[in-house]
Amino acid sequence: MKRNGYFQLQMTDGGTFVRLFPPVDGGEPIRMDELRQYLSLKNFAPDPVQLSQALQDLSAQKDFKLDDKKAFAEMEMFILQVSDNKMEAKARFYPPSNAGASLRKEDIINDLKHKGIKAGIVESEIDRFLSEKHYCSDYILAKGKEAVQGQDASIEYFFNTNPNTKPKLNEDGTVDFYNLEVISKCEVGQKLATLHPEVPGEAGYNVLGERVAPRDVIKMRLRYGRNITLSEDGNTITSNVNGHVSLTEDLVTVTDVYEVTDVDTSTGNIEYNGNVQVLGNVKAGFVVQATGNIEVRGVVEGALLHCDGDIIIMRGMNGMGRGKLIAGGNIVSKFIENSDVKAGGYVHAEAIMHSTITAGSDVEVSGKKGFITGGAVHSMGTVSAKTIGSTMGAKTEIEVGVDPKIKERVNHLMQSTAEIKKQLSTVEPVLVTFTQKLKKGDTLTMEQQMYFNQLKTAYTKLKPQLTEETEELERLSTTMDSMTTDAIVKVQEFAYTGTTIKISDISLTLNSNAQHCRFVKDGADIRIKPL
Repeated sequence: MKRNGYFQLQMTDGGTFVRLFPPVDGGEPIRMDELRQYLSLKNFAPDPVQLSQALQDLSAQKDFKLDDKKAFAEMEMFILQVSDNKMEAKARFYPPSNAGASLRKEDIINDLKHKGIKAGIVESEIDRFLSEKHYCSDYILAKGKEAVQGQDASIEYFFNTNPNTKPKLNEDGTVDFYNLEVISKCEVGQKLATLHPEVPGEAGYNVLGERVAPRDVIKMRLRYGRNITLSEDGNTITSNVNGHVSLTEDLVTVTDVYEVTDVDTSTGNIEYNGNVQVLGNVKAGFVVQATGNIEVRGVVEGALLHCDGDIIIMRGMNGMGRGKLIAGGNIVSKFIENSDVKAGGYVHAEAIMHSTITAGSDVEVSGKKGFITGGAVHSMGTVSAKTIGSTMGAKTEIEVGVDPKIKERVNHLMQSTAEIKKQLSTVEPVLVTFTQKLKKGDTLTMEQQMYFNQLKTAYTKLKPQLTEETEELERLSTTMDSMTTDAIVKVQEFAYTGTTIKISDISLTLNSNAQHCRFVKDGADIRIKPL
């Protein structure tokens, strides 16, 4: 039977010895540090070199003399080690000296309690030791009980929480603006969401008898606006009206539509907590703001439309150089001309002319015309059109593969860090000069001292700011580089000479027309490949 090497004190008339027993059947040899610790506990301090030599090549029982005098008998004992997490108490037993007393089960249990072990004592492990008496071996005499972890609360939604339906083309090549299905409609009595409450965990304990608490479970509650009813048990919400349901962060809202004929001097600017539907036109200079979607059946002139949801303009947008469309979701317009457009999602139009377009996902220009002429289009994903640029050489720039928000932040950081470096280059030489004067023992005038203090304050503020912004700039630059894998530009017919294509940090200006192709990033180049 496998057994670790161990040792035992021998008290004889000829002196006190420690008897060394070799391991059996592949057991562990006696540990030098364990033997010295035990002997030190019994007030013996043998020469470590001689003791080490005695342990070398220990193939048979060997006695090592500790003292010329006969010591008193020693009782069987154990040393206890409690794990760092206090969930386990491990013991190593040591034999009694010759004529020494052995431990009983009750002795071991009482000793454990005396050592602070108050819970989880494993009596079967004590019985095992008493039956086999394997010394210098590990016995798990106490085990704690792990806490049973609970379950976080969750909310199940019964509507589309992220509408992303793109317009469909009619058979004649026009875009169907009337059946977009981008708004989540709801009816009276429709179940909108169900809360699955949290399940609390069950506490455990460690071997010291201390409570081991489970992790805190995440509690949730249904957050909802008007036109919604909460069930008696507080776990389900339903709609009170026929309308549109949306999720903003964790707030469920149901709104009916605010409807007007035209946005002009008869209405003034519109600000509405919900969806806005304009049956006619939005005149130049007016503002329409909504927390939901904005739908315009007519034309938008040089106006500002701003919403958290989608913007749909059925007859198009002529910004007159001052019009803006800003949507948290998607923007769909028959055409976009001389406008500044920003969408958190995709942008879809039949034509884009001399406008600045920024989209969080794709930009698709399709239909009978399907062209992008003049201006700049910035897209996180794909830009697709029939034609890009023009035969007249209108300056047209298409950029894909970079999150517009990140790029805007990068540009800001580049300007900011450059300005900070400029300021530091002015401050640092003066600080050095004043510091050298003070080291030489020179005295600064009151004005110089005040100026010195101002520079030190500015330096202590600018230096960490530069470090922080430089690190953020590096992180965002790395992020931008990693976002370009699938970014492409598609052209069904022509991309005209003079058009600039940018993918991430690579730029290509066309020296000749490109036809029926796609532009992709290939290493450090932009390649033109067939569709």
